[in-house]
Amino acid sequence: MSRKLPIVAVLVIGLQICEILFLGTSRAGSMLTNVLQLVACVIGSTMAFGASLRGRGLARPFWRLIGLGLAMWGVANLGWMYYENWLHAPVPALSTLRVLFDSQGVFFAIALFLDKEKDSPSFDAETVLDSLQVAIVFFSAFFGLYYVQLLSGVSGPDHDLFMAWIYQLINVALTLAAAIATLGVHTKRLRTLYGGMTAFLLINAISSGIADYMQTVHNVPTGTWYDLGWSVPFLACAIWAARWQEPSESVESADIAQKTTRPGAKTLGTLALKNVTMALAPLIVLVVVAQLGAEWRWTGFLLLGTSILCYAMRLGVSQYREAKAAELVQRDTLAMDSAMDGMAIVSPQGKYTYVNAAFARMMGHAKPENMVGKPWTAMHAAMDVRSVEHEIRDALKRDGKWFGSLTTHRDDQPLPMEMSVTMLPDRGVVIVGRDISDWYRAEQFREEAEAKYRTLVEQVAAISYIAELGSDGQWLYVSPQVETMFGFAVDDWLAGSRQWMRHVHLDDHGVVHAAEAASRRGEKFQAEYRVIRQDGRVIWVSDTAVVVPGSDSHPLMEGIIVDITERKQFEAQLQQARRMEAVGRLAGGIAHDFNNLLTIIKGYTELALMRAKGLPELRADVERIEDASERASGLVRQLLAFSRRQVLQPKVLDLNGIVLGLDILLRRLMDEDIEMLTLADKPVGAIKADPGQIEQVIMNLVVNARDAMPDGGRLIVETSNAELDAAYARDHAMVRPGHYVMLAVSDNGTGMSADTVAHIFEPFYTTKESGRGTGLGLSTVYGIVKQSGGYVWVYSEPGRGTTFKVYLPRVDEPLEALSSPQATIPDCVKMGTETILLVEDEPDLRELTRTVLASKGYTVVEARNAEEAERFAESNGARIHLLLTDVIMPGISGRELAKRIVPRHPAMRVLYMSGYTYNVIAQGGTLERGVSFLQKPFTPSALVEKVREVLDAVAPEC
Repeated sequence: MSRKLPIVAVLVIGLQICEILFLGTSRAGSMLTNVLQLVACVIGSTMAFGASLRGRGLARPFWRLIGLGLAMWGVANLGWMYYENWLHAPVPALSTLRVLFDSQGVFFAIALFLDKEKDSPSFDAETVLDSLQVAIVFFSAFFGLYYVQLLSGVSGPDHDLFMAWIYQLINVALTLAAAIATLGVHTKRLRTLYGGMTAFLLINAISSGIADYMQTVHNVPTGTWYDLGWSVPFLACAIWAARWQEPSESVESADIAQKTTRPGAKTLGTLALKNVTMALAPLIVLVVVAQLGAEWRWTGFLLLGTSILCYAMRLGVSQYREAKAAELVQRDTLAMDSAMDGMAIVSPQGKYTYVNAAFARMMGHAKPENMVGKPWTAMHAAMDVRSVEHEIRDALKRDGKWFGSLTTHRDDQPLPMEMSVTMLPDRGVVIVGRDISDWYRAEQFREEAEAKYRTLVEQVAAISYIAELGSDGQWLYVSPQVETMFGFAVDDWLAGSRQWMRHVHLDDHGVVHAAEAASRRGEKFQAEYRVIRQDGRVIWVSDTAVVVPGSDSHPLMEGIIVDITERKQFEAQLQQARRMEAVGRLAGGIAHDFNNLLTIIKGYTELALMRAKGLPELRADVERIEDASERASGLVRQLLAFSRRQVLQPKVLDLNGIVLGLDILLRRLMDEDIEMLTLADKPVGAIKADPGQIEQVIMNLVVNARDAMPDGGRLIVETSNAELDAAYARDHAMVRPGHYVMLAVSDNGTGMSADTVAHIFEPFYTTKESGRGTGLGLSTVYGIVKQSGGYVWVYSEPGRGTTFKVYLPRVDEPLEALSSPQATIPDCVKMGTETILLVEDEPDLRELTRTVLASKGYTVVEARNAEEAERFAESNGARIHLLLTDVIMPGISGRELAKRIVPRHPAMRVLYMSGYTYNVIAQGGTLERGVSFLQKPFTPSALVEKVREVLDAVAPEC
């Protein structure tokens, strides 16, 4: 804007010149001239207010006052235009518009009387009173010299000429006052500000004075060359305000230094001149009042009284501030007297004018009075002075201050000190000294501690260190173990030890800071955090340290750092195992409830199929429901496998036989670009497990490996004997040392990240795209292996493939023959006439079971829980042929119910049904001998077949 403004100013002046040349003093010319003057005034006022927003300190109210002065003239000019261009009449002699025109000088005068020493952005009480005094003087002069004269009948050309000269005199006085203010300020910043004001007021006094004289005395109409006398000052002020900027920080700092080092910056003469200036105001008002007639005496006395009151209040405020300043000086002096550091003031003549008790003690004097009034050279040993005198004098000349360490002698004993010397405005100096004997002793203690701890035994598997307290403290000593543990040489670590926190894992910074906060409270420093070695590997460490006694001024810490990476890995494995156990319990509970629902769905689906034999379309819909329920049953079986709640029928097996028996089937599952190797030719020990479940484990691992090689690769299935010793058990939580048979499935596919490996066995966790897998394959493997007493571990790296290793306990028992597949259930099952006691807490499932069995001729007695079943067995004398009970029920279990009823009905058979056993009828998931069990979900045909099988058995079951 500052670059475009001169163009705007030239445009406004050019338009006004054109108006003068072509329109002259016509009505249109007069109207256009007034509008252009108003535009120039608005531009000047706007630029002044904009400068106030950029200003700091005194500049802000300064520019606001300039803007208000210009705005006041603009408001008056609007009224003048109303009379001249609308009413076509002269402005009345007593109109307030004339006051508004001349009152702009009030704001300029207030700007001149702003307190340059305070340089404050706001008005305090003193400034407000000074502003009010200026306004009273202007009003008194204008009222007494203009309005009173008019009201008294004094008018005419002579009076107009007198008022024109008064207006010019005010402008000249303001210009001179601005020039004096410019010379009186001590900073370049304010000198530039008031210098610009002087130039503006000079232009305004010359140009507007000529215009006012011609238009007032000679009645020159609007529309002549004299009208430029109003526009030019306004546009000059606009350009000045737009180009004005606060000085840079370097210039401002130099101004402050000049202000503080300039002698007599605020002398007695300066204060006297300012007070005399303020006292002139009542005198000026008094002179004006004396010229008024008797009829205006009371008005004059009111103005005079207000002026005197403002002056009195101004003196009162100043005296109050001086009293507060004296009180502050007294308080500061008391604080200096009681300070622990030594403080002294030396006059420009080189004599001590103030010394506090601490400084006197440092210099070997009992009282400060022994030093006050004496030359500083006489108070110090010559050898102490010579060593630093020239250095201090040069620094004071160059920077105005000096700081450093020196050694003085007190009673012929050396006294190390830190001292600062700062120059005062009167060329004297203030000295602040501190006894650093304790710090020197602490340094000596630190050196002794370092020497002592260098002799510590450095063969232990831990880092010993000594360091300053704090996360940015300097390490003074570190043992050579830092190279083996962190990968840094001792010298390299010590050189960058102040930034040692950069080697701490970012997530563990809070742990270190909390431990350091505790050590500052006197507690032991104890923290476990991760450190990033020089080679990028992350390790866990335990850091224990204590603050060394006797080093309170410069506390040191000595401690040891131990590598606990193995312990943390063990804890992580243990936590993972516990999490998997918790998830397994949840999955088992869900499967139990879901099995009840699936039994109902499958049961009614089979019944619906039998009834829909003549309805092919309906039968097709029901068959789709049946397929969906079968898939759901498969998911439930996988959940049961993961949760280790399924019923196993283990046998002593040869793992090689199972692997080789599946080899042909597994190869059919492979893509053409996958090479599959089966290494199971070496004899391995026997294992005891459910053969069907082990086949499931192998199938799931092989399919998972195949899917990890979308672009082909090599898949290896191998078996071997394995001995897991105590060392292996230490690295793998929950592992018991012993003899095992290992099954390994390896691929060179995409591999997995550490984060993926941590979740790979969780149910429904999968890295495959949507539609490829349920996320239960590996969780099923985990559950089967754990239920079989084994362990499964995964080793994988992104881009390098994956290996799953399954360890199953080796047994010294003869191998058992695998049973052949059972025949399918015949469509027609023998009808029954026996009585069955049905115990099931799920109402819909109980109703389905009763319907199916009743349709086969059985007499079914229903019981909602074990209590109802017991009451029926006790109160009814009829024979109960079969107890068909759920295993898991509210209250007591089905197994406990059977133990209570069987003694009363010795010939009664027992058939348990459940979604999972939870060690009620099967220990560790292995079905006990002699126990009949029906796995949920089951179909009506399976139910009827199992019931008939149990009833036709030779011996009763319990």
